[in-house]
Amino acid sequence: MKRSDALGLSALAGAYLCLAGCSGGKAPFRQVQFCLAGPQEIPSFTNFMNEIAQEYRMEFTDRSGQTQEELRALKASEKYTPINDRAVNISAVRGSEFSFGASNLGLPTQQVVIGFNGDSHEKATAFANATVERLSTRWHIHEVHQGQGAFPLATCN
Repeated sequence: MKRSDALGLSALAGAYLCLAGCSGGKAPFRQVQFCLAGPQEIPSFTNFMNEIAQEYRMEFTDRSGQTQEELRALKASEKYTPINDRAVNISAVRGSEFSFGASNLGLPTQQVVIGFNGDSHEKATAFANATVERLSTRWHIHEVHQGQGAFPLATCN
């Protein structure tokens, strides 16, 4: 993949994260990415994030199926539209206090990026730290550099 293509895909993933889980259209203050074992692990990951959202009394949304269909429709007229085998587009919000958005758009199907945001810096940071700690019990977490966006990981470990 050319670097320019990767930049475009990263921008697409970042845009979806902000639409899905960023409060007030702000860029996430923290992003992490990691690899699932494969597309078959997507339902388990989605359930994992839904459980966290419920624990924190957040409104959870899963638009993965709709996003997959929207991308397929877009690809019919725009051949360069990247489509994964199985899209991930989930988010959760707790008012304006804190939120997350998770997606694999612009990344290989088994790679996921999660962005965290919120108007309550203290609560949002605590939520992000606790969530990343829980994620790290199952997956190897990579921090995304601030202001960069997620790029496909060279190797999944």
